[in-house]
Amino acid sequence: MRAPFKPLYVKLKIVFGCNLKCEMCNHWRETREAPLVMERFTEIISELALLGCRKIHLSGGEPLLRAGVPELVAHASALGIRPTMTTNGTLVDKGIAKALVQAGLRGVNISLDSQERKVHETVRGVDGAWKKTVKAVRLFARYAHKGKLTVRINTVVSPLNFKGLAGLPDFVAGLGADELNLIAVDDHCGEHLSLSRGQIDHYNADIAPLVAARALELGLIHDENGAYPFGRDPIDVKRSRRGEYAYGWYDRHPCYAPWTHALVDYNGLVYLCCMTREQIPPLGDLKTQSFSDTWQGAGFAWARGMMHPPRLKPCRRCDDFIAQNQFFWEVEQGTAPAGRPTPAPPDWDELS
Repeated sequence: MRAPFKPLYVKLKIVFGCNLKCEMCNHWRETREAPLVMERFTEIISELALLGCRKIHLSGGEPLLRAGVPELVAHASALGIRPTMTTNGTLVDKGIAKALVQAGLRGVNISLDSQERKVHETVRGVDGAWKKTVKAVRLFARYAHKGKLTVRINTVVSPLNFKGLAGLPDFVAGLGADELNLIAVDDHCGEHLSLSRGQIDHYNADIAPLVAARALELGLIHDENGAYPFGRDPIDVKRSRRGEYAYGWYDRHPCYAPWTHALVDYNGLVYLCCMTREQIPPLGDLKTQSFSDTWQGAGFAWARGMMHPPRLKPCRRCDDFIAQNQFFWEVEQGTAPAGRPTPAPPDWDELS
């Protein structure tokens, strides 16, 4: 099947640059062309609403480097789209936090790598970043009652911070966060940031059980597997060591994301997702095309044809959609557990 369904969930990377210097990221190392003007992003959101989009996620770089983010959020919300965002939090003050919540922001992912200032700032590369990020979490938590905001902490698990993560659940709960999301480091800058097999074994044996128990107790995760970003099975751990966080799922199964998801880059180029961004040719260019033309065009048709099972190399490294893809596969095969509701249509709203 190569026909599109609806772009239910679309990521908008509204800027390339960033004000931090994270070890695992290239956004601060490179200079790129100017992004699309915010008016064009507003138009794109309007186009998405007409196509049935339910959620947009604003990211970068650091999206708050650009003025007008609350206005984008308000526009999406007014059109019935659920807006969410990822930020490092260092540019958030009372006015911005309150404006975003009142504009209709439904979820904010804030990057925080440790409860310890020195560790976080070693990862993020800028002195003073920890205090500003912590303040942002508190501000969003303070104003969350003015809307329907979920505050989630994103923590990248790397050799720089994994040993101290047992105390993280209590810390982020104390800040007022609702969820904790542990992310295995995806090393874009060389294998020096990947955990060794011994480090993963140490984390899984001695640290993850403590994180799981406390995070579950505090309601920050809903499944103990959320504390094991490198997997638990020895085969999965071996794959994680190679950066294959899909754990071999796509060797035998399709990815359904191209029928319901897209990524719009800062310059208007459209890709399947974050993992294929700049790894495959763009599927469209919103500087010269409408989103509808791109969504129904030859590029996406080609990409959908590559998904049975995926033959794109970046898919091996992607864990973004595994739970949803597992569920849809069970439904398609008629093997879904009894009593589990069948999605109609597929709804990816819970992704961030």
